[in-house]
Amino acid sequence: MTEILTKPNKTDSIDALVICGTETVCPEIQKIIDIENFSWQNADIDSFPQIELNPDVIAAAIIDAESVTERQQKKLFEIIERLDKANIPTVLYGNCDNIDTDKFKTLNVIEKTSARQIVPVIKISNVYRKRAIAIKNGNKNNYAQQLENQLKMAGAVQRDFLPQSLPDSDKIKWSVAFMPADWVSGDIYDIARLDERNIGFYLADAVGHSMPAALLTMFLKQSIQMRQTLGNEYKIFSPLNVIDSLHQKMFAQHLSGCQFATCCYCLLNTQTLNLSYCRAGHPYPILIRKNNPPRQLQTTGSLLGVFDNAHFEQASIQLEPGDKLLLYSDGAEPFIGSVENNRPFELTEQFLGIANLPASQMTAEFESIVKQNKDSAENDDTTLIVLEIL
Repeated sequence: MTEILTKPNKTDSIDALVICGTETVCPEIQKIIDIENFSWQNADIDSFPQIELNPDVIAAAIIDAESVTERQQKKLFEIIERLDKANIPTVLYGNCDNIDTDKFKTLNVIEKTSARQIVPVIKISNVYRKRAIAIKNGNKNNYAQQLENQLKMAGAVQRDFLPQSLPDSDKIKWSVAFMPADWVSGDIYDIARLDERNIGFYLADAVGHSMPAALLTMFLKQSIQMRQTLGNEYKIFSPLNVIDSLHQKMFAQHLSGCQFATCCYCLLNTQTLNLSYCRAGHPYPILIRKNNPPRQLQTTGSLLGVFDNAHFEQASIQLEPGDKLLLYSDGAEPFIGSVENNRPFELTEQFLGIANLPASQMTAEFESIVKQNKDSAENDDTTLIVLEIL
């Protein structure tokens, strides 16, 4: 058995700290560690208070949740809290019904049937640990610079999946503000002409940001099917069909607990200006209509890939000349509007100041607002799509 880590050497580092209810490491975790040749140490829950949590030393932590006894449950919660405060990415492996996982920003939940998903969490965490250390040491000309270049390349690849042109016409105008929190983003969108009358468009948001979320956006991009061609005929899928199909594909993958997403998909008939829409856990679209208060287009819809019996609802609205429709990711919410104290939805004062601008000017001003007011400590991917009816 590997020696229990109680006082990590500040000059050494490990890929993973394995935490168990006993001093025996779970065979599945041990197998993964051996195959990947991770550097690691293990600690049982009772000895954990002696461990110094330094993110420069410990890239990630793995907790064998099913080895934890009922007596140790309180200690387990305290351990997760400590790891979260230390900003150490943590995998909770196995049954965790007694833990409110949504409270922790660094916690990833992985089922015992998906043990291999521990690997990318540790690898990605180690990359970011090394990058942070190199930057802290002012060594950006070497290792950190190489990592940064790799992330820039990944960001460029991701942008290649975004639409290179938007289907503007004499009736409609599009504009997008796309602002990743890092070189890569957890947001993904598309705006595509499906035939001479219909345009399908969506905005999806993978939980978190940076590389793990960006990887999930690639799955989302490939899984969203707006139209199907069969020989000389084709079928355009309704927003409900698109969202439900995407959910089923995600759920069938048995992704880890940290890998879920939100999405809003819309279908616009450019001749009638009828808009149908469906959302899954995503912020409500906003309709801005002249001489009317801004309106949220509310429908029910669970998160993607989480619940087997998820329910989604489709609705529609007739758009008019002068209307603007907004789709946005949760990173944009603080700069757009909110519902407070049971009052109707209201735009922020800053956004009210740009709400009547043409679409392209609105997104340009929105980017300026975000850059001026965003707190770097709470940095998040931010995307805004504006559809303007001319």
